Amino acid sequence: MNRAFFQAAALTAGFLTFGPTAQANLPASLDGMQAGQPTLWQVLDAVVMPEGLTADEVWLSIDLRTRQVRVMRGETVITRIEHLAFGAGGAAPLRAKGSSMTPLGEFRVDRINRASRFGLFFGFDYPNVQVAEEALRLGRITPQEYWYIENYRARHGRAPHTTSLGGLIGIHGLGRGDPDVHRSFDWTEGCVAVSNEEIRALDPWLRIGTRVVISG
Repeated sequence: MNRAFFQAAALTAGFLTFGPTAQANLPASLDGMQAGQPTLWQVLDAVVMPEGLTADEVWLSIDLRTRQVRVMRGETVITRIEHLAFGAGGAAPLRAKGSSMTPLGEFRVDRINRASRFGLFFGFDYPNVQVAEEALRLGRITPQEYWYIENYRARHGRAPHTTSLGGLIGIHGLGRGDPDVHRSFDWTEGCVAVSNEEIRALDPWLRIGTRVVISG
């Protein structure tokens, strides 16, 4: 993830730790954020970029904090969706099966279902290799589950969904769902949801292998 994102996290932690009095005494310039550099609020609003981004790469930015979905080419916004709903259980880098949480991190589109009950479904490769390694390190999955994830991905070219980490995570439409519920609640089991019209608008841009960054 990009340097600006971590600068924002560090500054935010400082604000929460030191309180209003210390905030008032913050120096005018900080390491990496000298005069002319983005302000804290500009950094917080910045799009989190994937590693090794090229100028012409098309990728998907999903920001749970601002509830925006952006199709990007390099650092340029191609199109923007202004509202999304995500998991009823919240969000975390490691989500467990049945938790209704949306995973945070960098993924790739690994399946497309045009016959989904949600109209159109773009699946993400959760759990990917990085997620499986971190889950194993933290004891969230067994070594057997780790090797199952690795072998399944090698055989099928997509992530499994039957381990303790769950899966079948992606972005989809509403199908016959209630638009009023969608606008008012985070209602999914871990996926990101947009309207039927909005998910169709993503169709020309997303392919198997397209990178996706979910932040929040």
